[in-house]
Amino acid sequence: MAVESKGAGAAGIAIITAIFAAAAAWPVPDVNEAVYLTKARHFSDPAWGSGDFFLETPAAHGVFYALFGPLTAGLPLEQAAWIGRGLGWIALAAGFWYAVVPLVRTFGGRLIAAAVFSLALRQTTMAGEWVLGGCEAKVFSWALVLAALGAVGRGRFAMGWLLAGAATALHPIVGGWSMVAVAVAGGLSRDRDRGPFKTSAGTLGLVLGLVIGGGLLAALGVVPSLGLSADVDAAERIAATRSYVVERLSHHLLPRTFSEPLVARHVLTIVTWWLLGRLAPAGAARLRVDRFTLAAIAISAGGWAIALLEPVAADPVFSLLRFYWFRLADVIVPFSLAANAAAILENDAACERVLPVRPAGLRAVVVLLLCADLAAQSRHWPLPGRADLTPRADAKVDAAAWADICDWVRRNTPADACFLTPRGAATFTWRTGRREVVSWKNSPQDARSLVEWRRRITDCFSHDDTLTGMEQSTMALGAERLRLVADRYGAEFAIVPVDLLNAAGPDGSPPPWRPVHVNDGFAVLRLEALPATPKP
Repeated sequence: MAVESKGAGAAGIAIITAIFAAAAAWPVPDVNEAVYLTKARHFSDPAWGSGDFFLETPAAHGVFYALFGPLTAGLPLEQAAWIGRGLGWIALAAGFWYAVVPLVRTFGGRLIAAAVFSLALRQTTMAGEWVLGGCEAKVFSWALVLAALGAVGRGRFAMGWLLAGAATALHPIVGGWSMVAVAVAGGLSRDRDRGPFKTSAGTLGLVLGLVIGGGLLAALGVVPSLGLSADVDAAERIAATRSYVVERLSHHLLPRTFSEPLVARHVLTIVTWWLLGRLAPAGAARLRVDRFTLAAIAISAGGWAIALLEPVAADPVFSLLRFYWFRLADVIVPFSLAANAAAILENDAACERVLPVRPAGLRAVVVLLLCADLAAQSRHWPLPGRADLTPRADAKVDAAAWADICDWVRRNTPADACFLTPRGAATFTWRTGRREVVSWKNSPQDARSLVEWRRRITDCFSHDDTLTGMEQSTMALGAERLRLVADRYGAEFAIVPVDLLNAAGPDGSPPPWRPVHVNDGFAVLRLEALPATPKP
């Protein structure tokens, strides 16, 4: 392992932070920021968004909300998001640096590994896991997982267990599976000089302290998560699990719904990692990290095996699949691929075994390609003068019209008003601080709230009580349906697409409410009480 100054490490972390930021600097809010940061703000300031269905549901990531709630309550959400992103990118860069140092000897090689990791994260995942993006709990959890992997590479399995436990406190699924992988890698490590869970210079007492500490940290995340479904009956738990796994998050959880090209790409990445590992210089650190990676792949394979039993035992299968079996491999395989590729590129003999060209020329070509990839990412940077960029959280609405309508709502409606919003809207509460009846993106984590969320979604958007073929607006189901839904959930306003203002719904009647504000894409209706329809 190369020995270097602390200054070199700080410089490497700074450059890797910039590499990660280059890929992740999307306009605010990003996909999950409108979920996590609004929840964090409400956690710290319950008066903000008080009464909102999603914000009032039990918190699954309490440690993250406790840490970031004061930031979101003390600053505008956009500023809080940028600060949180910066902290997340720095944490990821530090975790990556610690993980890659035992595997890649040179400063430049580690930077190449970071750029390859960034590219592979965006192109080789099977179940849609991401690391480089907005500010949310799992970003910091993944930073700790990378640090745990660095401890594993050094043979410090007890320290790796402690770091994975801290990751679990922030995000039970991300960190929990990494604890399993640390245990497997440690159990398989029977080298002459390092037994399982033995630190490089520690005593048995220190090892036990680290192991117990990891378990206690993990409990901070796991125990509250286990309590999310503790007070519901079996039928309600099964209904919630089906909704979560099959209807809402199948693209992350249910293998039969995965995109075939993504699966093929991920399998090819595993094969490539393995082949590059045979060419890279051997070492004890690489062997330990390989064992961690194989554990991640085995966990993913276990998820596939469980999924094969769906035709004969669907409900037990769904209950198991909700634990994101494919998440760890989606991130660790790209890391190991990047580390192996960089280790080959920095070694002349290894380069010549791959291609019969000058190693310096091969390195130059790879660096140019990686720089081209990073330059391509600059198209989504929210630089001054780029007013046409759309936050990914607003990808399913007319973003400019949506921002305008939300701004009007924030300035002209009571703080405790409740709204019916379009199904594609994901940033209403973020932009307005107002309550909404339900949001597709803001799905709760506990069983009882999941069942209620599904009922609200079908009430607002479904023709037949299923989550397929739903309308984008309650108004598309007719004015009478909108009135019934508004009465049931206490909505005082509705935001509807302007093309539905004068269109007759299924019941043959146009909206009976006059809009109080209209722009090019949406209209705000005040849902005033209507005269009762005379009975025949």
